[in-house]
Formats: sequence, structure tokens, C-alpha cells
Amino acid sequence: LGVAIIYVASTNVIAGIVPNAEILASSAPFGLAFSYMLGDTAGKAVMGLMVFSCAGSLLSWQFTLARVFKTSAQRGLFPKIFAKVTSADVPVKGMLCILCMQSLLALMTISPTLAAQFELLANLAVVTNVIPYMLCAGALTTILTKEHVPNAICNRNTSIFLAGVSIIYCVYALTTTDATTFLSGCFAAFLGWLVYVIRFTIMKQTIVEIK
Repeated sequence: LGVAIIYVASTNVIAGIVPNAEILASSAPFGLAFSYMLGDTAGKAVMGLMVFSCAGSLLSWQFTLARVFKTSAQRGLFPKIFAKVTSADVPVKGMLCILCMQSLLALMTISPTLAAQFELLANLAVVTNVIPYMLCAGALTTILTKEHVPNAICNRNTSIFLAGVSIIYCVYALTTTDATTFLSGCFAAFLGWLVYVIRFTIMKQTIVEIK
């Protein structure tokens, strides 16, 4: 809630300081706002700090993503290469595989400018993330039942209502993307499901053969 309030408030402040036409044309609206308030030097300093911030968050995300892949691979949801670790418990091979996939995606979405490519990848990430959110929201009641969560702790009716609101918002978020981004995201999600189905089928056959 705190982050949402800060984002909404800061966005409205920027909209009140900088003309809309300049905001639309800018790839760094926060830096532009500080340039209007405190001069060009302050604007460049803010943009520089944001670059460091993005680099730090992306680096942290890479390590987090590698651990998620590692845990998923240990549970049989991803290829075993992602579960292999060094003596220091670092999934180096998994990180290299993720790096190769991300580099391939970056080449596939190459654009005339870095800002345009970032926008394309960001929109693609919206689609590929929203679809799992919708699936999780749709499976909420099943998850609560499987985990034996009592109604006193988590009211089912309230949960179903909130899950429905989440799904509606996710569908709305998908309508804000262009057709190319939407189809690309759906294709990426389909590939993920295909890998999951293949892995699940192999695991099921292995269990049957063992029995």
C-alpha cells in the first residue's frame, strides 16, 4: 500500500509539473521533473541514480530467479540442470542457462533505441506474468482446500471475491498491450506449459515403471 501511494502521488506530481507532451516523449520522466524543479544537473543526477537502482534490482532479480529455478527443478518442474549447484550452493549452470535465454530474447526483440526495446520487454513481461497470476487466482480455492486452511483463518467467500477481482484486473491489464506483445507473451506462456506437460508426463511414466 505504501509503494502504491508513493507511485500514484509521485506520478500525479510529475503530471502537474511537466507538460504532457514532454512526458510522453521522455524516456526518464522522473529525471525530467527534477530538471524542471532543480535544474539540468539535478535531473541528470536523478537519472544516474535510477540507472544504479535498476542495475542493483536486476542483479538481485537474477539471483532470485536462479534460486526459483533451482527449487522448481528439485521438485521436478524444470530440467535437472537448474538444480545443479557448486560447492558453495550456487546454481551457476542454471544462471548461465537463464542468461542465454534472456540474451536470445533480447536479440529477438531488438529495437532502434534502448528505450523502445525496454518498453517492448516490459510489456512482454506484463503478459508472461499476468497469465500465471490469473491461473493462481483461479486455483485459490483448490489451494486453500489442499492446504487445509480453515474458514476461520481465510474466509472462502471473501477469497473467491478477491480472486475474481484480481482476474478481472489481470484481463484489463492484458487489454492495454498491443497485439504483437500479447501474441508473443501467449506464445512464451504456451512454451512454458508445453515444457511442464512434457516433464510431468515423463515423471508420471517413470513412477509407473518404478512401481
